[in-house]
Amino acid sequence: MSTNNVEAQLRELEGQRCVAMVAGDLPRLRQLLHRDLIHVHAKGQVDTHESYFASGGFKVNYTRLERGELTVRVLGDSALMTGRQLLEAVRKANGEHVRIESQVMQIWVREGGSWQQLAFQTTPSEHTVTPA
Repeated sequence: MSTNNVEAQLRELEGQRCVAMVAGDLPRLRQLLHRDLIHVHAKGQVDTHESYFASGGFKVNYTRLERGELTVRVLGDSALMTGRQLLEAVRKANGEHVRIESQVMQIWVREGGSWQQLAFQTTPSEHTVTPA
């Protein structure tokens, strides 16, 4: 598969991840996220695959998750993806509305012919919390 095809495939998988987050589609997310996942949230909390699904990734209900233009660099069986992200959500604990605009860096790896996200790091450029 050419590098351009792999880049397109990874952009498609990232789109699927965003849709799954908003839909709360845990089975699809488990397929997309590597068992050795390290996920660094906007406030610096770190989740592993296990802790992400236990609570870390779902302390909010995602209402919007959009990616801007993505840069993908394929390096054999790994790839670096960077780009803007807009996240809107409602905190489950208190109903606060959250909007985070950030720059995201992800690492994807290919094992057994399938690509999965191994690492995620988000750095907010704008973070707002609006009471419900």
